[in-house]
Amino acid sequence: MRFIHTGDIHLGATPESKKGWAKSRGDEIWHTFERLIKRIKEEPVDLFIIAGDLFHRQPLLRELKEVDYLFSTIPETKIVLCAGNHDAMKKGSFYEGYQWSDNVIFLGDRNIEKVEIEELNTCVYGLSYHQTEIREALYDRIIVDRPDMINILVAHGGDEKHIPMNRKKIAMSGFDYVAMGHIHKPFMDEKYKMAYCGSLEPIDVNDMGQRGYIYGEVDKKGLELELIPFSKRIYMDLDFTVTPTATNMEIRHRLMDIFEERGRENMYRITFNGYRAPEFIIDFEELQDCGNIVSVIDETIPDFDFEELYEDNKDNILGMFIGKYLEKESLNTMQQKALYYGTKALAQAMEDKT
Repeated sequence: MRFIHTGDIHLGATPESKKGWAKSRGDEIWHTFERLIKRIKEEPVDLFIIAGDLFHRQPLLRELKEVDYLFSTIPETKIVLCAGNHDAMKKGSFYEGYQWSDNVIFLGDRNIEKVEIEELNTCVYGLSYHQTEIREALYDRIIVDRPDMINILVAHGGDEKHIPMNRKKIAMSGFDYVAMGHIHKPFMDEKYKMAYCGSLEPIDVNDMGQRGYIYGEVDKKGLELELIPFSKRIYMDLDFTVTPTATNMEIRHRLMDIFEERGRENMYRITFNGYRAPEFIIDFEELQDCGNIVSVIDETIPDFDFEELYEDNKDNILGMFIGKYLEKESLNTMQQKALYYGTKALAQAMEDKT
């Protein structure tokens, strides 16, 4: 049986909403989900699993209708979904009693329920959150009672506040596949026959690296899984080395070249390191126009001439500080950093007093 496993789509989220370049991120999450449905229409699978947090918060009725319309466009594919901690079925939820298309199975009970899909020779187990936190290990207690069928558990959680999971216990329950959600980083464990699909689109800066969905094939003989990259953008870490001759214009040009090479649509967390001229200040505000910069960390070190600084400051605290290090035959990495950062702080403090 062929299936696609996704989850943590977070429709309704607006990542990086304070950034000018991110105004369309909320729409992009919807469009990526729509693209996935279109792919299933073009390359059909037997089962489409959404392991919780389809929405970022309680869905509006019109949003459920939009999603259900998309589901109705792939009538040959069975769709299984549940509510996670973000879109938990609280009082008044439009999930309650919603009439889904005929190909949709909504695991809406607060307790584990089992649904048999006879045409796929498959049993699907799962539950929906009715509150944002569940501290009981509910998935650890299940025992498969139809070992002749393909058995799949749809499980949202895995941390202390959201249904803790003992993977070894769950693996011993007899499932042919455990489709997990809640953790946004993709993780596949074919030994235990389980996987986190990760988020379809990155939702915040912690969602670094590739994002997509899992394509799988399963029968009673075995399981094969593959992570398919699918997101429009990804978050990337970028280490940028500055030299003592660097200028702000040079840094801007180098950054734009790097963004062009690695993808202008992607989002970057930049760490500046290396040595810069002591009087040089990187204009971080001006750099924002270079591309989709999420955050900047400055770890550059002023390229001081310590011998000259010592001679000019023998009689003050700065000279005394530098002198202690110049007396040493060699400095390890930690000592070098202490010398540079200490000199920078003392020099700045002395400048502020003048």
